[in-house]
Amino acid sequence: MVKPYLSDFSTGLANDARSPTAADGRARPCASRAGRWDPGQVRYLGHWPELLADLALLGRVWIETEQPGVRSAQRRPLSGLRVHGMLGYLDTPEYQVRLLLDQCHALRSVNDEQGLAIEDRSEQPLVSIRLEAGAQPLPLRLLLCSLGAYGQRVAPAPHRYEGPRIAAFEHHAVRRLQCDCQALEPEPGCLGLGFRDVAELSGRLSLNPWPARQATESADDHGNERAVAVDPALVTCVLETLVDQVHPLVVIGGSNGWISRSIQQFYAHVYLDGQLSLRGDEARIDLDVRAIDSAWVVGERAGGVDRRSLRLYDENGRAMAVLASAAAPRDFAGGMETGLATNPRFCRGDARLWTTLMNALTS
Repeated sequence: MVKPYLSDFSTGLANDARSPTAADGRARPCASRAGRWDPGQVRYLGHWPELLADLALLGRVWIETEQPGVRSAQRRPLSGLRVHGMLGYLDTPEYQVRLLLDQCHALRSVNDEQGLAIEDRSEQPLVSIRLEAGAQPLPLRLLLCSLGAYGQRVAPAPHRYEGPRIAAFEHHAVRRLQCDCQALEPEPGCLGLGFRDVAELSGRLSLNPWPARQATESADDHGNERAVAVDPALVTCVLETLVDQVHPLVVIGGSNGWISRSIQQFYAHVYLDGQLSLRGDEARIDLDVRAIDSAWVVGERAGGVDRRSLRLYDENGRAMAVLASAAAPRDFAGGMETGLATNPRFCRGDARLWTTLMNALTS
């Protein structure tokens, strides 16, 4: 197992005080002759697996992502982040993450060292991680100190693919993403973050309405998911109704490099000048409903289980968010539990509202 940075605090503190030399075997690029780092200068250190493991030291944090038309924040711990292929991943019953390492370039401190951000090569944040109010700042300070990330960008060494040698076609970014996602997909009968969600929400794939409509027509014959286009103007009404009833929702969203799936309950909503804000104790979403170009209800209802999701797309065909009900019963499919698809706090009666709203949208 790789040794985390913070297993040796003395080394971490030393990294902020002086520049390593070639003699000590820990030299890193971009060191200045005076032993200090120039403001904004990129420094290379370690690898992504070690850095992701260190995020567990921060405890519960606010995780913020943004893409055109959608901003979201949720409060979660990040313990358990690991790496498979070119994906960083975290799988818990109520929170899943896929981090696209080929999009990640650097890390920097934000909010006066009260948080950190992972950026792409254009210095745009893929995800911002911020301490919650009243949290102990010492672990974050130690982490930033060990990286030397005060007032500058730190670029971990590029993550290398360590799997078996593969054909040239397999090196294509989308194909490689598909292979890594499929290796992490949950068992049949469980719902989780699949390749389609990750690819569409990260901008790797875009919506093509014609195949979607063809899939609807041939769904019964070929076992494909049904996809029905619905009026985007009705999305605001649907979301406000769900929030008024504090209905448990599966929310899938993110940015170019950070895609997450979480179970949330929102209890307040505000609509002003085309902006819909949803608020809960553990999450916030700000949605520009004017940016929604198309909305689709995708999936099937089988027996007492409604697996339909509401997928929102912008004018470029990029997925903005995917919403589903988290209130599916636990006893479908012959008594088998649904794992990540459900939450034991919710009962069958909670799912009726979602079914009613999806039926209304598609009628």
